[in-house]
Amino acid sequence: MITPDEIIRSKRKTLSISIDNANRLIVRAPLRCSDAQIAMFLAEKEGWILRKKREREGAGICLPSENLEGYELLLLGVKCKIHVFPISKVGYDEGEHCLYLPEKDTEERLVKWLKKNAKRIFTGVTEQMAKRMGVTYRSVQVTSARGRWGSCSGNDALHYSFRLLYAPKEVIEYVIVHELAHTLEKNHSKNFWAIVERYIPDYKQKRAWLNKHAWLMEVF
Repeated sequence: MITPDEIIRSKRKTLSISIDNANRLIVRAPLRCSDAQIAMFLAEKEGWILRKKREREGAGICLPSENLEGYELLLLGVKCKIHVFPISKVGYDEGEHCLYLPEKDTEERLVKWLKKNAKRIFTGVTEQMAKRMGVTYRSVQVTSARGRWGSCSGNDALHYSFRLLYAPKEVIEYVIVHELAHTLEKNHSKNFWAIVERYIPDYKQKRAWLNKHAWLMEVF
């Protein structure tokens, strides 16, 4: 028997289900829909639910708890283990793929470190790719956006979510090329995608990685 993690009733006419970024089964139902009707609906959708949950588990979904000791996050696509110690500064051992965090304000210090390094890395890659593409841009900013990995404003200011730092370098390059292409085409027309493909021939694979790992937007 499939048990939902949350049932949301509202003034809607139909039942629907979804698997959120934490691998939770969410049911949206009409106000007068009975538990028996929901149970029957879930039984009908059991195959889809189990398949989607396996896909999420296969992607390595694991959101952090309050205790970050031993938690593994992705940095540039590589698993990195967190260790918490009575230290004053964040330390990073690239060879061992370990992050050492202070006991005080642990998550706050981690996010600050992630943003600092995201700004450094994204700025460098943006400069390199802009030269290759022969384009200019106004600025590079790192944000805490959860809805999108990157964006390009009307005046060509580029914004990247610091969580893009979790992605492999080649995926980061794709997002940056995508936003730089918007300095030439402010849409997603055929011309736009032709520009992206010129510099990232396998961009569809990179997009697929981002779609599969959308749950990373929930990490910190």
